Amino acid sequence: MAVIIFLAIAGAAFGSFACCQAWRLRKHDKSARSHCMNCDYKLKWYDNLPVISWLFLGGKCRKCRKPIGFAEIVAEVGLAALFVLSYVWWPWRAALEVGDGLVIARFIVFLLQLVIFMILAVYDAKWKEMPTLVLIISCILGVVFFGLSVPGIKFDTNYLLNLLGAIVILPGFYYSMYRVSKEKWVGSGDAILCIPLAVMLGDFWLAMFCLFAANMIGSLVMVPVTAAKKEKHAMIPFGPFLIAGFLAVFFLQEAIIKFMSV
Repeated sequence: MAVIIFLAIAGAAFGSFACCQAWRLRKHDKSARSHCMNCDYKLKWYDNLPVISWLFLGGKCRKCRKPIGFAEIVAEVGLAALFVLSYVWWPWRAALEVGDGLVIARFIVFLLQLVIFMILAVYDAKWKEMPTLVLIISCILGVVFFGLSVPGIKFDTNYLLNLLGAIVILPGFYYSMYRVSKEKWVGSGDAILCIPLAVMLGDFWLAMFCLFAANMIGSLVMVPVTAAKKEKHAMIPFGPFLIAGFLAVFFLQEAIIKFMSV
């Protein structure tokens, strides 16, 4: 229980950090302290308490009382939940609990990747693009995660083909859509984001399920939204759906692999 409470608090804190960084990147803000984007009020420590401050202030700035927005509370609660679920649904939970060093390192890298994913998701949802620097960091973390998995991997022909298939089906597919549509269907950021997703999954069928899950989630969310707005050609921020599809498949990977091997 102590681990879960710690992860929930840490996740909420990193969620606040992720949302703040998304705004800072957008505004090219290099100021040392967090501040209100409307009145430039410098936030005190008690204004930065994850979840609690947002609820206490009613989602508004303490000084000018203008709305802060829902992205902050969604990021804080969302990342808190993801940190906890990552521990509860960790595919290598037994090894994590006995203190396997490589698995613990892999778990920490995964949590860091979740923070990067949240920055990308918030940025893409708000401005329909993803910053290149953050995408590069995500790719690096994906490679590190893969590197930490290497000692437990049997590098036979079947594995290498599966890994290649995952890379082709995710980054390859979205890059093709990007080039063919000339960025009308998906952006280049989506293709780059798929690189760490494919490397971390490392399996053709898992990548296929990720592709299916991302598109299904995207359709379920965006079809009603675009219909209500009557915007047939509205740009869709697909990054959050790719991340959601990846997380669903990552946590259910053992069940998916068993199902495909029947």
